[in-house]
Amino acid sequence: MDIEQAVTAFGALSQETRLKVFRLLVQHGEQGTPAGTLSEALGIPHNTLSFHLSHMSTAGLVLSRREGRSIIYSANFE
Repeated sequence: MDIEQAVTAFGALSQETRLKVFRLLVQHGEQGTPAGTLSEALGIPHNTLSFHLSHMSTAGLVLSRREGRSIIYSANFE
């Protein structure tokens, strides 16, 4: 990770909600978890969570994949 990527990643994690989401994603491991599970576990409205996940995805911290009707999010361990 170069300096610019690190600054972007740390900037994304410098917000309390995003840090909580990222910690929970790390706990779920590479298999990840649906957004609804994150929303429920952290008590975050779906639209707010979507905003934060998008921000972290842009920073390269979060990966997503579709499984049926669900989108599964996971931490980017690379």
